[in-house]
Amino acid sequence: MKFLSPHRYSPLSPAEFFAAAAATASYLPTATAAASATALTPSADIASVGWCIFVYNLAPETEESILWQLFGPFGAVQNVKIIRDFQTQKCKGFGFVTMTNYDEALMAINSLNGFTLGNRVLQVSFKTNKPIPIRAF
Repeated sequence: MKFLSPHRYSPLSPAEFFAAAAATASYLPTATAAASATALTPSADIASVGWCIFVYNLAPETEESILWQLFGPFGAVQNVKIIRDFQTQKCKGFGFVTMTNYDEALMAINSLNGFTLGNRVLQVSFKTNKPIPIRAF
């Protein structure tokens, strides 16, 4: 399977992913084929496949609903996660938004990077993985 982006998340919906896997696989168990034909709900574990966007410089009072409303006009939002302090339950200043379509995610990033939410200027980009630190022995 060829990916069009250096990001680790696939732009394919779960149904498209299973269809592509079925087309290229020499063997696909009947149960898997049946599962791929059924519609998956957003709460399913595999529904986390999408384009993950990192949102930084959020106010401590920020709620998930605000990010849903902010990113919703750009396309389908699968998931919103605000990282919170364990004791206070206030936002630590960043969160993640998962969108289903790459072009919609890119448009949201380009439009919302530098956007002022409350009294803070947001920094919005695709999520990247931290490099694994090299340990000296």
